[in-house]
Amino acid sequence: MANPSLDATDRQLLRVLQKNNRRRLRDLAEELGISAPTCMRRLRRLESSGIIRAHAALLDAVLVGYGVMAFIEVTLVSASGAEMAAFERRMIRCPEVVQCSELAGDVDYLLTVKVRHMKEFADFTHAHLGGDRRIRSYRSQLVLRQLKDEHILAL
Repeated sequence: MANPSLDATDRQLLRVLQKNNRRRLRDLAEELGISAPTCMRRLRRLESSGIIRAHAALLDAVLVGYGVMAFIEVTLVSASGAEMAAFERRMIRCPEVVQCSELAGDVDYLLTVKVRHMKEFADFTHAHLGGDRRIRSYRSQLVLRQLKDEHILAL
């Protein structure tokens, strides 16, 4: 559902920032047809509301040495609130886990894991999944080739 507080200028600002957020404020404001102070106020409002979560560089995982990517489906023994919260806290602390999503259906969570090599992947699964009595099962799918990895939302 669209955020009703976003007007056309906000949406255009977000589209431009998703493609390149390193532009000078003056150039950004000019492209949007607004003043630089107005542009800055909009940026600050989008940041403070949480719509813009962070400003970051998107890295190519393979080029920086992370050659193994896997999707791991995790099913807990008990999907109680306390067990789920404990699992989520553990996954949030794992640097290998780049995404952790709670799912509806037979599987409780889908993890996206990126590591340097297979030994590191094996170490991760043994340390964080295999010996945990609260995990009923997990299933790994190793990625052979990633065809699309976009982080741009169509606004």
